[in-house]
Amino acid sequence: MESLSSLQDLPETTLNGGVAIAIAVGTLYCFLGYRTLKVVISLLGFAIAGVTIGSLAAWAAPDNNAVQAGAAVIAGLMGAATLLFLYRVGVFLLGLLASALVSYALTAGTSDPNALWIVLGCALGGGAMALILERTLMILATAALGAWIVVCGVGFFLVGPKFLEIVQQPVELGKDEKLLLISWSTLAAAGILAQFATSKAKPREVVVTRE
Repeated sequence: MESLSSLQDLPETTLNGGVAIAIAVGTLYCFLGYRTLKVVISLLGFAIAGVTIGSLAAWAAPDNNAVQAGAAVIAGLMGAATLLFLYRVGVFLLGLLASALVSYALTAGTSDPNALWIVLGCALGGGAMALILERTLMILATAALGAWIVVCGVGFFLVGPKFLEIVQQPVELGKDEKLLLISWSTLAAAGILAQFATSKAKPREVVVTRE
């Protein structure tokens, strides 16, 4: 992905600060995702809109950092507000992204020509299921997404910019990607257990009628 590789061109201080913030956000997602679901959805909207418009601004005004940053921030705030207002859309997108990430990790190392369709089907199915089983699916989704962000951020500090190339490679046994997958799944499992232990399903209201 060119977008990941281009991050290496950023100033070292800016890049390190951005990765540190990403790790903090990933930790929030992983261990407190469902309890802070509205915040998580807002951050998701900010990231999607900010990155998209920021990339377009970088293409339109490659030499104007102020325009790029301003466009990304304004679009990010609008995206956060939009997803927060459209709460159910945010839930769907979280389920979709997490399902796509997991299915991609499981199929990327195979030679199945239908892998792309499998990932797409799992992503759409995960988004739909998130609307039905909100609490359970949101815990799984936020833990998976958060763990991936944390592992990638820590890996960046340990390995350096080269790690951006590793995360783009298919997951194959016997290679660096195997350690990445194990670390991700272990942290995600810890986040899932922590979220289930600290968040309880809302009790259903019982209406008592008197004759």
